[in-house]
Amino acid sequence: MRLVPVLVLVFLVAGELASAAVDYDIVYVRQARFGDEINTVWPEVGRPGRIDPGADLILRRPDGSEEVLVECDVCAVTDPMVSFDAQWVYYSLFHDVSPEALNTQRRHLSYQGADIFRIHLETREIEQLTFGEFTPNTGSGQWDENNPVDPPSGYNRLGYGVLNLGPMPLPGGRLVFTSSRNGFIPTRPFSSPTLQMFVMDIDGENVEAIAPMTLGSVLHPTILRDGRLMFSSYESQGLRDRRVWGVWAIKPDGRQWEPLVSAMSSPDAFHFMTQISNGDIVVEAYYNLNNNGFGALYGFPASPPPGEPAFHSWDPEANPEIDVTSPGGSATTFRMSYTPNGYYAVTPMTHHFDNAAPEGDDGERVGKFTHPSAAPNNDLLVAWTPGPANDLNRPTRYPYYDSGIYLIPGSEPVWDPDDMVTLVEDENFNAAWPRAVVPYSAIHGVDEPEELDWLPNDGSEHPELPAGTPHGLVGTSSMYKRETFPGAGSNAFDGLDPFNTSSNRNHRNRRWSNWVYQGADAGRYDDSDIWAVRVLAMEGIPERRYGPDAHRTNGFYNHANERLRILGEIPVRNVDSDGQPIIDAEGNPDTSFLAKLPADTPFTFQTLDRNGMVLNMAQTWHQVRPGEMRADCGGCHAHSQMPLEFEGTAASQPDYEVPDLTAGTTLVSRNEQGEPNLVEVIEKLVDVEFYRDIRPILQDHCVQCHNADELAGNLDLADTDIIDGCNWNDPSLPGDYRRLAADECADFGYPPVISTGSWRQTNASRYIRKFQSRRSLLVWKVFGERLDGWSNDDHPTESVAGDPDTLPPGASPNDADIDFTGTIMPPPDSGVSPLSMEQKMTIARWVDLGAPIDLAAQHGMNPKLGWFMDAERPTLTISSPRHNLVPQPVDAIRFGMADANSGLDHDSLSVTASFSVRGRGAGTELADLVESAGDGRYFIDLPDGLPGSLYNARVHVEVADQQGNITRVSRRFHTTPSGDIFSDRFQ
Repeated sequence: MRLVPVLVLVFLVAGELASAAVDYDIVYVRQARFGDEINTVWPEVGRPGRIDPGADLILRRPDGSEEVLVECDVCAVTDPMVSFDAQWVYYSLFHDVSPEALNTQRRHLSYQGADIFRIHLETREIEQLTFGEFTPNTGSGQWDENNPVDPPSGYNRLGYGVLNLGPMPLPGGRLVFTSSRNGFIPTRPFSSPTLQMFVMDIDGENVEAIAPMTLGSVLHPTILRDGRLMFSSYESQGLRDRRVWGVWAIKPDGRQWEPLVSAMSSPDAFHFMTQISNGDIVVEAYYNLNNNGFGALYGFPASPPPGEPAFHSWDPEANPEIDVTSPGGSATTFRMSYTPNGYYAVTPMTHHFDNAAPEGDDGERVGKFTHPSAAPNNDLLVAWTPGPANDLNRPTRYPYYDSGIYLIPGSEPVWDPDDMVTLVEDENFNAAWPRAVVPYSAIHGVDEPEELDWLPNDGSEHPELPAGTPHGLVGTSSMYKRETFPGAGSNAFDGLDPFNTSSNRNHRNRRWSNWVYQGADAGRYDDSDIWAVRVLAMEGIPERRYGPDAHRTNGFYNHANERLRILGEIPVRNVDSDGQPIIDAEGNPDTSFLAKLPADTPFTFQTLDRNGMVLNMAQTWHQVRPGEMRADCGGCHAHSQMPLEFEGTAASQPDYEVPDLTAGTTLVSRNEQGEPNLVEVIEKLVDVEFYRDIRPILQDHCVQCHNADELAGNLDLADTDIIDGCNWNDPSLPGDYRRLAADECADFGYPPVISTGSWRQTNASRYIRKFQSRRSLLVWKVFGERLDGWSNDDHPTESVAGDPDTLPPGASPNDADIDFTGTIMPPPDSGVSPLSMEQKMTIARWVDLGAPIDLAAQHGMNPKLGWFMDAERPTLTISSPRHNLVPQPVDAIRFGMADANSGLDHDSLSVTASFSVRGRGAGTELADLVESAGDGRYFIDLPDGLPGSLYNARVHVEVADQQGNITRVSRRFHTTPSGDIFSDRFQ
């Protein structure tokens, strides 16, 4: 049973509230406070679904009087947002967050979840806009879609209610919000659950997922004046630190995502944002969890000056100094990689670090900020708490948060709390989420943000994308124009991460920067080593920890807890008709490319050398929407450079043959003579997995010498018994896999020489470096050569394996590495047949995919739910009729569908309409009328067009893939305007 909030009209005496300081109303959230020595639960990046009960929605008038708009006892209000005309306040409401209503096994998430409401400020009427809709991947388990919390026996269950949060009005009568309705959890165990972005009409129709790439999580989409959305993105992909969040921008239909503030201030999060009157963006940075969402505010222009890049350099020392006050209280500065152009401190009196706020001149701690919100006259509303604003004893945590609402005049830098105007202070409550109740025009000078075209998909982007396609194109102008560097590292390793170091990852020299914080270079290489690009499909993690086939491993293990599949590998060295290298406009070899892939399929990139091994990896989510072409990045993560235009490159020319990754897979390989070549694979994608692909190679070619009796190299690959992981939360794994790919504790073989006695950095073991085949001893041995760009003489190595006392005199263990010695494996004189080039490449690809292993059988699970499970639903897009008022004539129902993994189950296709189609009554199945237009496009002819008097008509299309995942799209539209004068029912 859901608890719907009751409208309460309570007028509070101003009391301690400030007298009139602004001439407009303000809404804010009044949260519980438990005194100076008991903490409060605040929603933030680490726990977006947590809040104390009793959070009310309050209206504050200019005279300081207050009215309770929505009162909560066990419920809690959060995320208020004022409509563009200032007639409505949208908000999210947790139905019941009392202690007994929380699941302590699932991060104390509420059984009843949260939904989106709005209140009309003139009439006080409340409307509920979402209703806990649950739309899981139906092939990922046994789901009761009407009951995610407590379905009958035999079903999987989430164990908590669906969260619908962060409502943000859009121009054209639509609403963007975040929701956990797809039932995913993040790939990294920091935040939960996975919230993804959806757009719907205000009345709940035409719901569309606009960012399926967000397999981590997103929070608080916020409209910009130019029509883009900015949002906080959980940047947990690959091997990155599990705590980092950045701020991205995206069009409301999901096209053209781009970074605004990259997650380069690790391990801090960028979250909570607004756009002020002068057009600048204000974002908050804070240390997760320990600061409860309180930190410091920073501003920057929404767009860089013409002719200048959006960001500064990857090198922290080449970035501008930003004002901050150190935890010790001194005014200082900090730098970070890729600082946005024009970045400045809005609240330099404090900091965003994991320490208590600094002390001011009076000896009192100056506190921290959260929830910035634009107000008229370029003012900024904020929630601010005095005191330490940190949960740890660094050096104190008391008094706990006492947040009030304040105004920063003109958004000028705040060097002292007295620079702010007090609006709401009450030591009995915490005040949060201030919003000026004024029309959008009072802040931004226009009635509403720009309304951008919605997913045109009209065939105008490229000949490979005909109208209504379910596919998209992705490419770049250059792989040479890149900024993949780690930013800081060890001098002994050319600025990259050292082989294995006892230095802590938070050490000031940032030895762990590469892969963990920033950059993802796999050893030393030059641009001349760049040969190809690999496109990897990425799949989410369904929340299936209760019910049938439930297990915490999700049925597989790899080094990033991500299902990664090879969509294709594309050579990028373009040549002319005579076979001569084409030179691009900057004088470099033309390494442009363009490829077609299924839309709405998360993916990422790996740059490959001539051996088909990873040089660098884009540890970032990507996507294209149906009909979208993305080739405008201007290089390979070259954010601090002016882009090389795609137009004019080889891949932009009409005769460029666009690789079609929707139909088959091209793999870069080498022939038996070691020369690069291409292999065409019929499968739509390529998987590499331990049991199926790697163990047979080990059994046929390796265990003859690497067994308990011979133990060549102190390595036993004949042990297939299941062995516990080295840490309490590691899965149990077979002995051969543990030794090769999961031995960070150095339980087997030769130990490392560093003082910790463990394999650190990105080492999974002595033999494998995560996602880096060219830095892995296993791969060196099967290829018979060192491959990481260094030589044995470049770094010290112990003369007796595992014995630090045999390092060269004066050598530091932190500068040591492993040498390639001996011969190719298996040795030529061993009597064991050599590996084929295909087998060698299989091992290298397995390492570069994070060494996946299917654990479904080991845990008695359905084999369809392990590593090979298709965890993404099909792509399905309706291009005709469009949503809402549809221009006539419409001659067909048109839609596109595709699937990147298991493939479509065409027998599952269902098409219905709420009106008569070709003589068939409303609601009749129309699938047998569907015809193919080729390349994933389908249609039903409407010889007589659509009736001209349709209002609230619907077309419903659904299809499943071979895994059983169903995608459903319901399109609501009109061929005649509404007869209602006021569609919202309020004048």
